[in-house]
Amino acid sequence: MAVSMEMIRDLRQKTGAGIMECKEALKESDNDMESAAEYLRKKGATKAAKKADRSTKEGAVRTVVEGDIAAMVEVKCETDFVGRNEKFQEMVVKLAGHTAASPETETEEAFLAQPYFEDNSKTINDIITAKISEIGENIVVGRRVKMVMQGPGLLVSYIHGVGNIGVLLEISAESGEIAEKPEVAELGRDLCMQIAAMNPIALNPEEIPQQTVDKEKEIFAAQARDSGKPENIIPKIVEGSLKKYFGESCLLMQAFVKENKKTVESVIKEVAVKAGGNIVVKRFARYQLGE
Repeated sequence: MAVSMEMIRDLRQKTGAGIMECKEALKESDNDMESAAEYLRKKGATKAAKKADRSTKEGAVRTVVEGDIAAMVEVKCETDFVGRNEKFQEMVVKLAGHTAASPETETEEAFLAQPYFEDNSKTINDIITAKISEIGENIVVGRRVKMVMQGPGLLVSYIHGVGNIGVLLEISAESGEIAEKPEVAELGRDLCMQIAAMNPIALNPEEIPQQTVDKEKEIFAAQARDSGKPENIIPKIVEGSLKKYFGESCLLMQAFVKENKKTVESVIKEVAVKAGGNIVVKRFARYQLGE
């Protein structure tokens, strides 16, 4: 017997459980509302649902790198105490592993509905629900990203502290031999720490949306006018301010933290010469908990 959206809605109103839990409960109970509600109580879904509106400002970011695939996830909870808890941290690592091993999804709902990679009889939502019941706090899966490397190169990850900031970085190389050079691996680690500390929003100016650039120009022009600068020199001021903005916001144009007289781009070129072949930073992702 098909499960209707109306019945799912009614069961959600009755129990507070999520859409997928209600659908499963109705299916298992042949669309009997009372039996479905009992089914949810036994699974602990109603207990978890009661916590679903509670604020989640703590948690952890974790990464997994497995050969040419890497993933990073952000999972939020209510308190720092739980965020640092070993079992919670283990779950976040497992969810990063699941993200690496599973097809990418566009929505949170689709991700939660995926069969768990270590036990296909359970969904991600089942794993989250069980953990909520176990620890007594609301848990929310936040951002997630998966990188699949094409061609020779390396994937590098970095976690700051107990998971407040996470970074994934992809570097492509001219050959597998170049990618395995120790100086390239060291560069990857240095750049991950650079990204964590300096929070670039793009690799280069071309990656910054034009709408964002235009907005920055408006702000710089308004600041110049407010300070009493003549109208005829404002374009020059905006140009200079925009150059500084790119230097702070774009990874390749940033001053290298370990040698701030050099740019990141120049350091990459130096390492490429030492390694004996071309290397290119392809992309990065940075998650700071709660952003």
